[in-house]
Amino acid sequence: MKPFFAFLLSLVVVLSYSRNTRTGDSLENLLRSAKEDTQKIQLLYKLYNVWSDINQDTAIQYAGQALAVSKKIHSEKNIAKSYRLMGMGQQAKGKYDKALEFFLQSLKISEEIGDKKLTGASLLGIGNIYYLQGAFDKAIEYYFSAAKLLELLNDKPALAAVYGNMGNVYSEKKDFEQSLAYHKKSLAIEQTLKNKEGIATSLQSIGNVYGFKEDYVSAIYYSENALKLFEETNSPDIAACLINLGIYYTKQKKYSQAEKSIKRALDISIKSGVKDYMKECYNSLSDVYAAENNFKNAYEYHKLYSDTKDSLLNEESSKQIAEMQTKYETEKKEQQITLLNKDKELQDAQLNRQKIVIWSVAGGFLIVFVLSIFIFRERKKSEKLLLNILPVETARELKANGKATAKHYESVTVMFTDFKGFTTIAEKLSAEELVSELDFLFKKFDEIISKYNIEKIKTIGDAYMCASGLPTPNSNHAEEIVKAGIEIQSWMKEQNNKWSLRMGIHSGPVT
Repeated sequence: MKPFFAFLLSLVVVLSYSRNTRTGDSLENLLRSAKEDTQKIQLLYKLYNVWSDINQDTAIQYAGQALAVSKKIHSEKNIAKSYRLMGMGQQAKGKYDKALEFFLQSLKISEEIGDKKLTGASLLGIGNIYYLQGAFDKAIEYYFSAAKLLELLNDKPALAAVYGNMGNVYSEKKDFEQSLAYHKKSLAIEQTLKNKEGIATSLQSIGNVYGFKEDYVSAIYYSENALKLFEETNSPDIAACLINLGIYYTKQKKYSQAEKSIKRALDISIKSGVKDYMKECYNSLSDVYAAENNFKNAYEYHKLYSDTKDSLLNEESSKQIAEMQTKYETEKKEQQITLLNKDKELQDAQLNRQKIVIWSVAGGFLIVFVLSIFIFRERKKSEKLLLNILPVETARELKANGKATAKHYESVTVMFTDFKGFTTIAEKLSAEELVSELDFLFKKFDEIISKYNIEKIKTIGDAYMCASGLPTPNSNHAEEIVKAGIEIQSWMKEQNNKWSLRMGIHSGPVT
């Protein structure tokens, strides 16, 4: 039930590309005639903002140029600001170590010159990096420092962002009360600013926390209010909000509402081409249909989920191979030029470097091989899940034909068990203890019936159902299921536990 907002950046990039490139061209023209002064630095900052929506490498280059000019004219404030922008660019690329270096350099200079606003922004950037790396205690430390400064400066937009991030960190730490407190602080500020997008984001974050707490009534309330505002602002976050609502409706067994919400999110995701969202929609729809015992649809959407997941893994693999190949070709050309101009000793050093590059490419192919194994294992997990839902022959027929035909068996024996006083005992156990105990018991039941060629049909709460004589007909079905039942009862008595097993057996025709 985590929020999916981060994946929406690609949609914003697509929509803003042509407008931003036109703006960038006009700024480039001004840059050519600009002197080495603060005016040129401001132009470079504007170009950074334009390209940060399109290509982070180009944006970082402009920030680097701004840094060079700032150092040349000894503008400490702009040096600090340029380092911070380079940190933001590296963060967007996922290069967290480099980003942290730049943010720390920005912080050092900002503190030295006493610029509190830049110091607060740098502290926030460092906190974000630690949050993204999973170092939550360090993230909180820097967020607290940033919040103190921003409160003194009364910088409400930045303060709302800090409080929201603190809420996210406490949610990751499973301190949900603290998480709600900070998200509500962020919401209060956004409301005073009348920032609809910020209000919607805070509402959705609060809804997510209630989702983690399994308070699905509150989760739906806040998420529905967030959705209204996202729709008013035509926000790209609509799909993520709809997916979360679908999850909460499913938890409340409101399956028709869940299906409607997730299918709407799927339509938006397909139109925008955001595969991460499509994957989440397919997975959530599979869960909805499985909960409704609509196993045909559950299987079809689970297959779409698996295929989309494989596609995303393959795209990432191809990207890594392309990057490594480009790096190899570039370095190879550099080596050829260098070899023409250097002596034999330098040539030998460059050849060794080339070997390292070649080994790097080989390592890249090894990564792809490992990813392929991972994909294969994921497919196996999917098949295992399907076999846990359906009998083997039915699962095979679904995979081969996309549907399963009804079959009639003239004579089979069905066994059904449950536990006497289950509700009373369950009330005395935690959810984790209850699931653990049932898992232990049912695994032993599975082990016993497997010795007698009996097919498990399903488990429902404390109930366990199995059948002998299907899908492969067996003339000794009644005898074998009775033997299994006796063995199960005998094993239950040996356990001398709180559970008292009831058992029913019946023979006859089934479809």
